[in-house]
Amino acid sequence: MAQRYLWIWLLCLQTCLEAEGSDTDVFTVIGILGESVTFPLNIEKSQQVVNIVWNSETSVAFVMPGDSGTAPKVTVTHQNYNDRINVSRKNYNLEISNLRMEDSGIYKADINTKTLEGMITTTRRYSLQVFRRLGKPKITQSLMTSVNSTCNVTLTCSVEEEEENVTYSWSPPGEAGNVVRIFWTPDNQELTYTCTAWNPVSNSSDSISAQQLCAGSFLKPFSKNSDAISKKTIYTYVMVTRDAPPAEGRIYDEIPQSKVS
Repeated sequence: MAQRYLWIWLLCLQTCLEAEGSDTDVFTVIGILGESVTFPLNIEKSQQVVNIVWNSETSVAFVMPGDSGTAPKVTVTHQNYNDRINVSRKNYNLEISNLRMEDSGIYKADINTKTLEGMITTTRRYSLQVFRRLGKPKITQSLMTSVNSTCNVTLTCSVEEEEENVTYSWSPPGEAGNVVRIFWTPDNQELTYTCTAWNPVSNSSDSISAQQLCAGSFLKPFSKNSDAISKKTIYTYVMVTRDAPPAEGRIYDEIPQSKVS
């Protein structure tokens, strides 16, 4: 009976030691598509590492200390990571190179160390997020109205391969979001409107001048004609985009014109 209780006590002791070595925090690691990222292990010099097991959605690598003064022995355990894994000789930090979007996800390192009490497993968890470097954003515009020397324009900013965690800001007027409406007059024709797109690894900007926005809008106001068939007044306006020629549109007045006898 005494021997049975001894085994139970030893099992509890081992469980407690492993629990003390566990780290439930998840560290966020940001990577850039096509570049490298490092997972820091924070292993102290006094720790005697036996091996380190890396896993994600698949197995990743198995690491053992090298002979005295040599690099660690690294066995890549999944083909997705072939020729992309490197382990620091100094502190066992793991590096993944030539990052892919599909590398994003949760990674776990089980660090097995030897102590006077026996083997202890310390677990580190990481959330890897991979982002593209943003290219130059594109600004498109539409001329809404031109009344009383005021040009009302809506600007839309976008980037290629739109993805999560992309934010936009405008200067002026300092508003957030990829769409902004401005009211422009000839008095501020020297203004330049700039859109900046951001993500966790990069930012990029594009600008458009006020003269481009409302070019000709005050020289050629809305044209006014009459429709011989409907007997209504027709107001012609122009829709403008930065990368396309102006397109004509029409607004019909609902009040019929009186016939001329």
